Amino acid sequence: MTKDQFDILKEEFQNECKVINLKYEYEGYRGKEQWAIISALTEKELFEKYPDIIKRYIPFVLLSAEQGEAVYEFRRNENKFYKRRKNNEDAYGYDDELIGIFHSEVIVPDFIEQQIMEEYEESCYQLKMELMDKSLSSLTEKQYKYLIARYIAQKSAREIAKEDGVSHQAIEKHLNAAVKKVKKIFAGFFRE
Repeated sequence: MTKDQFDILKEEFQNECKVINLKYEYEGYRGKEQWAIISALTEKELFEKYPDIIKRYIPFVLLSAEQGEAVYEFRRNENKFYKRRKNNEDAYGYDDELIGIFHSEVIVPDFIEQQIMEEYEESCYQLKMELMDKSLSSLTEKQYKYLIARYIAQKSAREIAKEDGVSHQAIEKHLNAAVKKVKKIFAGFFRE
């Protein structure tokens, strides 16, 4: 067969058959057939009409024209959704709802907004400190001592009672009164 004859045969093959490289088209494909040939011809007709060309594609899967159309329709649809998704993504490729959850580092706050937030947080901190000073100064000496021992030193009421030589009920009474005073002073702050 001359080169011209082979070229004519190859052109006829391309008109009657579409070839898909499965490993290239379908990422992760692990089948033994590397090629899919879409044609109205049977496998026997392919081997009779195009023996030299078809040898290059062995092993292959033969698909009918209808199956081939379904493959192309699927590919067109996937491509359409891929483009739509790309057009609707932000510059970083993240979903707007998830960006703050998983990638807070890509959110760049407005400088003025950031400054306002920092000032607000600082004023809240200052107010908390003032309220804490006010609430602690309102406590009796014993309430203050027992509150610090219980919540800062992490001692139980029984341990504090043992150290002071009093009953744990007396310690509980002082602690309850102290907590009540602190809550009363902070109540207005947390209502906002």
